[in-house]
Amino acid sequence: MSIISFLVVVFILWLIFFFIFLPLGLEIPEKHEFGHANSSPKKTYLILKITLSFLSSFITSLIFYYLLNFHFNNV
Repeated sequence: MSIISFLVVVFILWLIFFFIFLPLGLEIPEKHEFGHANSSPKKTYLILKITLSFLSSFITSLIFYYLLNFHFNNV
């Protein structure tokens, strides 16, 4: 597996994990500010979600890389 294909796998997994983590931790306020949607959350925690999705995708990609290069080549 080349570095480009590894980065593509990381990016695709990052997108999947980001959309999985996106709705976690959202709180809808009781009183809404004027000009905001009724479903807008108090705080989005985007930096935390981006970091968690990157770490999850990188670890999953490393496991995939290990299985592909070391486990299945010996069989």
